[in-house]
Amino acid sequence: MRVKSFLLRFVALMVPTAAVLTLAGARSDAQTCSRDCPAAASGSNRAGRRKPLKPGRAGRQRRTAGTGLPRIAGWGHRTARMALADKLAGGNGSPFVFPQVRGAITDAFERAAVDGVGEIDAIETHDCFSTTHYMAIDHFGLTPPGESWRAIEDGIVAFDGKCPINASGGLTGCGHPVGATGVRMLADSAKQVSGTAGDYQVPDAGRVATLNIGGSATTTVCFVVERPE
Repeated sequence: MRVKSFLLRFVALMVPTAAVLTLAGARSDAQTCSRDCPAAASGSNRAGRRKPLKPGRAGRQRRTAGTGLPRIAGWGHRTARMALADKLAGGNGSPFVFPQVRGAITDAFERAAVDGVGEIDAIETHDCFSTTHYMAIDHFGLTPPGESWRAIEDGIVAFDGKCPINASGGLTGCGHPVGATGVRMLADSAKQVSGTAGDYQVPDAGRVATLNIGGSATTTVCFVVERPE
């Protein structure tokens, strides 16, 4: 039992670790940028909000990539108690099974000046189980809570759908090296927004969201990655 408890705690803490370390690096880059290029730095400041990219893949204008690097426009990080029963109890009164997951997503959207999932072109999510994939669908807001199946049947999250999920193959296709999955998601998102994802490129993807979780949503990290301008 002690070994099992240790492993559970290890997974809960380490799965998103790489993503959090990447966030720390992004903060450092942002601080450097604020000194060297204040106009660019103001783009991620809610006081100087950037004009949102056009929503919806079907009718949006074609965008050309800039010469810089993809940027982390927004981030969210929430935690919850280890025991699943405690987490489920914490969701009582909320339309979402895991309010902390929804909170991480909305935090990232707010920091990125994104009004909702309609302004996201693709998602990389933590599909360690099919149930986790379903949870991501409604917690992102692609369907009302509890109706994730609609996005599957309507093709919304298919590769050629309105908001493809895991064009890379996700954890199912890429594997799940504990502690590295968050970085892999960010790397694939950067490829998407820079147009270098090859045969899994989502056409004209300019803004991609990631969702990385650990320990049955004990730790949740969400990023919004945007095309350089």
